[in-house]
Amino acid sequence: MRAPLTFDAPQRFFGLEIGCRMTVLDTGDGLLLVSPIDLEPAALAPHGTPRWLLAPNKLHHRYVAPWLARGLEGWAAPGLPEKRPDLDFAHTVDAAGEPFGDAVRLIPLRCFSLTNEVVVLHRPSRTLVVTDLVFHFPPTAPWLTRAAMWCSGAYPGCRASLLERVGMDREVARAEIGALLALDFERLIPAHGALIEARGKDALRGAYRWLGL
Repeated sequence: MRAPLTFDAPQRFFGLEIGCRMTVLDTGDGLLLVSPIDLEPAALAPHGTPRWLLAPNKLHHRYVAPWLARGLEGWAAPGLPEKRPDLDFAHTVDAAGEPFGDAVRLIPLRCFSLTNEVVVLHRPSRTLVVTDLVFHFPPTAPWLTRAAMWCSGAYPGCRASLLERVGMDREVARAEIGALLALDFERLIPAHGALIEARGKDALRGAYRWLGL
């Protein structure tokens, strides 16, 4: 089974260029699109048939509608169907599970209600896919982005922002992030910033050192 594919697109947030990444997972029975971006389906044709999409938190839903219109089955983070009743999601990820086969595990996090992020483990490639749980902006990112991320605690390196520090339920977060750190993964794919190809578990642990993990 192939390693996850990634597709990047420009995206601005409050005037900052932060980019956005879609991760495509081969389940063996079709493709799962995690955090869909604005991309022509022809770009995926050489890799397989897109069958499902995951809107992995309450903030990543901007490009879901066109993919739903193409016939993909939509899966949503808890709370997103209520936020976007115009999107016809088939399922909400209310509990950890493997609805696409044992290669892919979906893990919803309850520690941060602003996002209700769903983390994805791709077992064959030992890859953990996150969305806004961490940011990893490189020194080549635009200077204004780097400055703003530094002010928010999310730069340099792999970091969580001050929003997580202030808004997370720390007791729940210790249990949930601790459980993620017990998983078998090496590669870490965030939605914003550079990929972490090796020692991804160390990077995640470092980003949440303030939890005492």
